[in-house]
Amino acid sequence: MLIPIRLNVKYDKNASFPAGGTFPDFMVSVLSEDDNIIRNISPARISMKMWKGQGSGNRIPTDVTFSCSKIKDDKEDGFFYFRDKVIPERVGTYSIQFTFAMDKTNMLNSDQIIVEVVPNDPVRLLPDSLPATPAVSNVRAITSRTLVKDLHLHIMDEYNNHTGADLIGRVIAKIKSPNEDDTEIPQFQGKISTIEFPFDRGSAEIVSNLVLAENSPGRDSTEYILVFEPDLPALKKPLEPYRLSFMFYNDFKKQQQMATLTRERDQLSQSIGVYRNWFDTTNQLVNEMRCQVKEAETREIHLRNELRKHQIELPQTNTLQFVDSLIKQKMLDQDGLMKQPRRTCTLPNYPKGNQDILGKIAHLAQIEDNEAAKVISWHLASDMDCVVTLTTEAARSIFDETQGRQQVLPLDSIYKTLPDWNRPLPHLRNGKICFRPVGNPVFARDLLTFPDNVEHCQTVFGMLLGDTIIIDNLDAANHYRKEVVKITPCPTLLTREGDRIRSNGKFGGLQNKAPPMDKLRGMVFGAPVPKLYSAFTGQIDLLQQYRAAVVKLDDVNKDLNLHLRSLNTPEMLKKKQELAEQEKSLMLIEQKLGMTPSDKVSELLLQPVILDMPDTPIPPKRMRKETVKKLYR
Repeated sequence: MLIPIRLNVKYDKNASFPAGGTFPDFMVSVLSEDDNIIRNISPARISMKMWKGQGSGNRIPTDVTFSCSKIKDDKEDGFFYFRDKVIPERVGTYSIQFTFAMDKTNMLNSDQIIVEVVPNDPVRLLPDSLPATPAVSNVRAITSRTLVKDLHLHIMDEYNNHTGADLIGRVIAKIKSPNEDDTEIPQFQGKISTIEFPFDRGSAEIVSNLVLAENSPGRDSTEYILVFEPDLPALKKPLEPYRLSFMFYNDFKKQQQMATLTRERDQLSQSIGVYRNWFDTTNQLVNEMRCQVKEAETREIHLRNELRKHQIELPQTNTLQFVDSLIKQKMLDQDGLMKQPRRTCTLPNYPKGNQDILGKIAHLAQIEDNEAAKVISWHLASDMDCVVTLTTEAARSIFDETQGRQQVLPLDSIYKTLPDWNRPLPHLRNGKICFRPVGNPVFARDLLTFPDNVEHCQTVFGMLLGDTIIIDNLDAANHYRKEVVKITPCPTLLTREGDRIRSNGKFGGLQNKAPPMDKLRGMVFGAPVPKLYSAFTGQIDLLQQYRAAVVKLDDVNKDLNLHLRSLNTPEMLKKKQELAEQEKSLMLIEQKLGMTPSDKVSELLLQPVILDMPDTPIPPKRMRKETVKKLYR
């Protein structure tokens, strides 16, 4: 049995990791101590974990866990792919580690992969913090004409990460009216319509106050928009400008009164923005939980149907107890099967102190059928003790250590034109049967199974056995050879009764008759693990997966029901009422101000909302869940 030693992870190491993008494909395999890939592993036992930061000692954080993707091809057996996994939305250093669950308590971890998540493409211009809605007039006092001061604008990507640090250009400030037909537009100090600010390293700093002209044109009690448009020649796609609504008044006293109202409006808008974000996050979490329940139900039904294919029917009640009992019984049956005596090769193998040493030929293959094992072992008797190596250097080292007494076979010295393992038997030509054979002929190589190093072993036994055929008895062998030579040369024939007809047609004599099994002195190919053992392994794995799916389904259903109940608590109903009251108050204030409703809330929803939540990396789903938990606390 192969013992897992390490995980091998392959991916594009030259790939970049833009925020919110998609990771390159990760290909994971489990290797044994001789660096062979271990196959027949359930994908459910391989997972990908990711967390923000670097290093964690022996404990792996569980910020985000991904399952491996569905296998596309049977040729991928032994390889586990993680495709289309979402990159975190916040920039920074992240750690990725793959784990293999060897059993319920022991985990085999890969080396940590450190990735730097970088900003995505520039999308919009935003300030450090959202300024208050200005209420200005065109009187002499500069403070009453000041639109903004100390405003710092930055280029952001779609996820509000600072980006564009290499961009240089300018920001053009201008004033527009929501009504395109309005020609009476306020002007800046100096009676100008636009002001330019330098833009460098992804930011523009408007340190000096942005002030309206004294006696500036403009309609009284009217809403205007201060627009900051970036002009960055290096960008092919224009950025979204930053827009700041403000109220304009011709009357100083009225402006002062309305300034108080705008402050109230800003406070209400900010509070409503938090409430809306909260309820939106809550709804998203409910939808996510319902998706998790649906996925868990689908998984449970799929595994139940898979168990039915193995003639395992599950009861509707006390399912977990039944599954636990069945797993225990299958394990006992499997253990009993392994304790049953079976044919083994007693020839001592050569120590594998070097990874270039595959071992003695007698230990490289296994044969299930006793009669076939006897005759093939006898046929290869002179080769059974030979040590196969990958390189001539390793073979020479063994030769020197044993003073030339040990046979060796380096694979790098074999001419690679060997028999095609998929070639049909000689009585089959161009898809047609040339004659009806008797005696159940089969290529000897097709009776071999290789526990390890399949490709190398196919090379070895392809050379040693060639197209040698196994057939029932000598009469059937002679009949087969007589017919085959009419159309093509006939390879060596071995019979299950122990006879051999050489490729030149010679048979008979002691040299062409296999002795009894006990006369082979242990130089015989061992028998593979019974097929029933593999069947038990598959059933146990399916039952364990089903048990985990049932527990998962129960957990997500409980979480969903608990969360749905929390939505109707007095505290939640009170928050809904508070939101309705604040929205009503905001509408009344906006009517008094003469402003377009809800613009401020829309701006707020574009801003990063800080809700005293942990710096959670990644998937937005996870972040939303953590946000709701914080809000409920």
